[in-house]
Amino acid sequence: MDYVQRRENKVVFYAPNIEKYGDIYHTPVFYNPLMEKNRTLSVLLLKALGVSGLTVCEPLAGTGVRGVRYAVETGLVNRLILGDVSSKAVELIRKNLELNGIDGEVYNEDANVLLHRLERTCDVVDIDPFGSPAPYMQAAFRAVREEGVICATATDTAVLVGRYWRKCLRRYGSLVKKTPFYIELGIRNLLGYIARVAASEDFAIYPLLSYWESHYFRTCVAVVGGARDADDMFNKLGYVEYRDRYRNVRRYPNSYTSGPLWIAELGNPLTVHKMANYGPHSEFLRLLEEEYVIEVPWFFRLPEFAVNGRSPTLKEALARLAEAGIYATRTHMASDGIKAEGNYGDLMRIFL
Repeated sequence: MDYVQRRENKVVFYAPNIEKYGDIYHTPVFYNPLMEKNRTLSVLLLKALGVSGLTVCEPLAGTGVRGVRYAVETGLVNRLILGDVSSKAVELIRKNLELNGIDGEVYNEDANVLLHRLERTCDVVDIDPFGSPAPYMQAAFRAVREEGVICATATDTAVLVGRYWRKCLRRYGSLVKKTPFYIELGIRNLLGYIARVAASEDFAIYPLLSYWESHYFRTCVAVVGGARDADDMFNKLGYVEYRDRYRNVRRYPNSYTSGPLWIAELGNPLTVHKMANYGPHSEFLRLLEEEYVIEVPWFFRLPEFAVNGRSPTLKEALARLAEAGIYATRTHMASDGIKAEGNYGDLMRIFL
């Protein structure tokens, strides 16, 4: 195997030489350098939560760099558990732990088997697969403790936004239709699925961080146990009706709806504010903080408000909404998008 030494922030580690193997999909151990931001934001989240003595499990660890970064950069990890079904990955994980002077438990086994065996022992479970996290979510909720955190990455974005609706129905139990705000729909689809799995284990979830970037969705949720909390959480699930540019949240589906989806908050503004104070990606995190203040689904794209073929600019739109007393902000999900405390009709009357 041909490995090279790489660095992410404070961590030095060995990863496959991608140039030799042609691309990241043919390497003996999977490592995607484009996910460095994902890993950095995960570290910042743990730092923002500020809880020490954590048991952290990454059951699909690959090179182990995410887990090593959790341990080295937060100083909050007491027990680090890394697993991978690949024996080559396990060999590399051990090498990277040693390189960084970190103690960790390394297991060469299926992720679901490992998670089920760790029942109720983990403070943080991070599911970062190649593709969908759906096959691992039930086991993740078996492994996590009361008041723990579960993080999940999904790279099957086309499925989550409904491009392959049959596969979406099979994998996530939701029916999703084409909309201009499909990115937010994908995030809420993923959260809705995680919430339903949580409820089946008598857990409720509270999103801390949810976002989209290029080729993946990412969410981290706080987990609270109890059947009553799980029952109450169903008030945060519903359907979005999209017809003639109008969006309406509904409790029950019809021929114009997508769902079931998460229709409440996407993240915690205070948590993201704390994350931004640590420096890396602060501009992005400040934008998420602004977005999370608005719990109302969904975002609007400015061409939806074009008059005589001209759309308002972002600056114009935000200024006119502020003058009308409607709080609005940019969104990370589209360069020509805004989120606002108002419906399509409210906004259209302002822009006419």
